[in-house]
Amino acid sequence: MKKLVFATMMCVAAMSAKAQVLTSETVNNVYEEVTNKSKSDYAFNAERQGDDITAMFVYKQVKGRKGNVTLKPHRKYEYTYDANGTLESKVTYIWNENEKNWMTAGRHNYTLTYSSYRAEYSRYNDKEQCFDQPLDRMVYSLIPGDSVNYVSTYHRENPTAQFQLVSETSVMGMPFFLAEK
Repeated sequence: MKKLVFATMMCVAAMSAKAQVLTSETVNNVYEEVTNKSKSDYAFNAERQGDDITAMFVYKQVKGRKGNVTLKPHRKYEYTYDANGTLESKVTYIWNENEKNWMTAGRHNYTLTYSSYRAEYSRYNDKEQCFDQPLDRMVYSLIPGDSVNYVSTYHRENPTAQFQLVSETSVMGMPFFLAEK
């Protein structure tokens, strides 16, 4: 459920920018926002392909006794986009200090259709060396004019169980329109 909160946070960030669909511009804006915070325990770096962020690295700042700061790897995010700049997936890696390498943790997939926008979260299965079926799903139902009608959130306890509706919220008031790069 913790991963769903981050997906929700990214979607709220998109909505606040008057964009419902996450795009490369949304990822860039989130990156700029977190890197511009002067008082943070974390430092950030990004790899880009053109204007698009393809990977974001998060480092924990560890302060030494003499006031020096050491950057320790913490998280890594890899992003893929479609031809229009719409975010298709975000893979999360966690730094394994003992093995000194990145361990795959999970993936968010984003799918846009004519009538909906779907965000799903899947954990990585180390034993099978692949991603499991999604555990969490958020569906934005769209109405003509590309604005959101309602948001449905689903969860299942394991990849073989059926999704259960967790919440459904109607969106009223100011419409949020879909964005393209």
